[in-house]
Amino acid sequence: MKKGLFWLLLMALPCKAFAGKISELFDNGAFGVDWGATIEEVRSVHPDGTEKEYVGIQNYIVQHSKPVLKINRQNAEIRFTFNSLGQLHAIGVDFTGSDFVEVYSTLKTYFGENEVLTDSPRISWPRDGDIKMYLISIPDGFSIKPVLTIENVKPSSEASKDDLGFN
Repeated sequence: MKKGLFWLLLMALPCKAFAGKISELFDNGAFGVDWGATIEEVRSVHPDGTEKEYVGIQNYIVQHSKPVLKINRQNAEIRFTFNSLGQLHAIGVDFTGSDFVEVYSTLKTYFGENEVLTDSPRISWPRDGDIKMYLISIPDGFSIKPVLTIENVKPSSEASKDDLGFN
């Protein structure tokens, strides 16, 4: 009887109770901005940023030299990236090239082992709920710049075949 009651209670708990650390921390967004926000909403929180478009993808870039992951950062940026509907779906946090090992080690300490990916330039952690997190290295002059990316992979809009032109 007690065992059956235990399983009934366990099944009644919302699935979010089983979310991991990544989803727990970033499920609503980061840096004071919620997923799905527009550029205007991000600008209202971070007014000193600049808009830039890379390969048709809209970004809002903010200078940010505060510590992230308890790592001091100087002259660094945070990049808010928007989907085709103009909604925030990813945030990139820049570090300096000399920080790569420290960033990677700190991510493993707080979020566990990364996924083993072949033929990929990124170090990725398993998807946690609707959140995906990965570390990439971007060329920066004669060095590299590690960028931690936190991405909300939940679809932003419902669409039919007709809406998308597949009918």
